[in-house]
Amino acid sequence: MKNTLKEKLARGEKPLGTFVSTGSAAVVECLGCTGLDFVILDNEHSPIEAETTATLVRAAECRGLTPLARVREISRPAILKLLDVGVQGLIIPDVRGAEDARRIIRYAKYAPLGQRGFCPSRKDAWGTADLGPVPQAMSYFNSQTLLIPQCETAEALAEIEAITALPGVDGIFIGPFDLSISLGIPGEFENPAFRAALERILAACRRAGKPCLIFAGDGTAAAHRFSQGFDAVAMGQDATLLISGVRQQIAACRG
Repeated sequence: MKNTLKEKLARGEKPLGTFVSTGSAAVVECLGCTGLDFVILDNEHSPIEAETTATLVRAAECRGLTPLARVREISRPAILKLLDVGVQGLIIPDVRGAEDARRIIRYAKYAPLGQRGFCPSRKDAWGTADLGPVPQAMSYFNSQTLLIPQCETAEALAEIEAITALPGVDGIFIGPFDLSISLGIPGEFENPAFRAALERILAACRRAGKPCLIFAGDGTAAAHRFSQGFDAVAMGQDATLLISGVRQQIAACRG
């Protein structure tokens, strides 16, 4: 049950992952055969819900992938159910400031950091895992569960220093498309205002001693983000990569 993604980040490695927007456990297992470090099971932009997420978590675990999930919304049920089925980290979209981040912590972390409800579930083998008494188990999951708000709004950017400083926030994930749209420069990733935003987020994470993750469209873009100092990268969604690869092979066959 150890969070290997957290361990890799602590060692200064450069973890690479991708989003999963399909309910296929076979796809997740195949991704685990590629050498990726983590998957983000997307409950926001896909039909995936908690029950399907549980199946995908099992598939990730059997191939050594750290299963994260992006929640559909900032609400107690959306957050709690994904944690109880065993995801080891949450990516939280549409954060609008430090108050949103505090609410996320209340839902996702056990006391004393938050107010997460305690119940034996898949995450602790329905209470059979040897984690000690309840306070010890709560402390364990607080330490092993990565809680990572997204910075994808101008409002979150304005309060990024306060967000990263919060105990219970374990890092920041940047959504470049939505952040650029919120800044009024959609898709202009070389715009000085956008580049300054990335630098500000990175600097806030560095001051807080927390990792900064970001989305990248493909391997070349991921390498560029690593060179900029980002700690982990999630590449384009599996379906997008698959479609792109098939199209290339079709084009090659047709000459």
